[in-house]
Amino acid sequence: MTYELPVAKGPVRDVAQQGGYLIGFSVEAIIGLIRVLLARRLSLHETVTQTLAIGRVSTGPSLLLMIPIGVFIAVSVGELAGRIGAGGYSGAVVAFVIVGQASALVCALMMAGVAGSAICTDLGSRKIREEIDAMEVMGIDVVERLVAPRLVGALVVSLAMCAMVTFGGVLACYLYHIYVQHLPAGDFMATFTQYGRLADFIMAMFKAAVFGLVSTLVATFKGLHAKGGARGIADAVNEAVVMAFALVFIINTALSALYSVIVPAVGAY
Repeated sequence: MTYELPVAKGPVRDVAQQGGYLIGFSVEAIIGLIRVLLARRLSLHETVTQTLAIGRVSTGPSLLLMIPIGVFIAVSVGELAGRIGAGGYSGAVVAFVIVGQASALVCALMMAGVAGSAICTDLGSRKIREEIDAMEVMGIDVVERLVAPRLVGALVVSLAMCAMVTFGGVLACYLYHIYVQHLPAGDFMATFTQYGRLADFIMAMFKAAVFGLVSTLVATFKGLHAKGGARGIADAVNEAVVMAFALVFIINTALSALYSVIVPAVGAY
């Protein structure tokens, strides 16, 4: 397999061609990952290294982003609920917003904007230095050696990060509810457990895994097809982030709509 894209004429044709090559690369990468896992040829050292690298660049920013989001939700909900005399229902809003949507989207932003940038830069630099071409000449499977470990690492980090930011966001809202609004903790927990469901958290974890997989596929695709020196790497990173963001929000809309159909809302059974 060669990692060179032909030049398309016209922006519309270029977008369509890029999309087609991305789909083909994604299918090949997923099949390659499954084949490597079944054959037990996945490099454990490279997988652990990539998992730690992705987690190191994503964990801190995800918490720094989620805590302000949780506080903002708590402040907004607390002010509105206080005006209508429903301050005790802040736990229900937290269950809907943070567990149902915000936690997975924060993971998506981190995987696409932070981890994806790092992955694309690393592979793009290897491509520019002709390391990818050298690996192909030596008969080394690039998907097996470089892409598969990053996909596994992204999945592991996405799941762990989703659980972590969910806990951080709920905790921030809980502390604001008690120490700022001076409302009973029992009201928060009662409505949180009443309207929060395990299925919502499982769906959030599934979304995070999908977002991490999609972001990594886009980042590896753009990195392996980078060309034009340092400027080409910068362009590839920029395109990877924009493309990943667009795909993530499209997929999130589709999954949320599908989930609302499969799992009825509380009180609509």
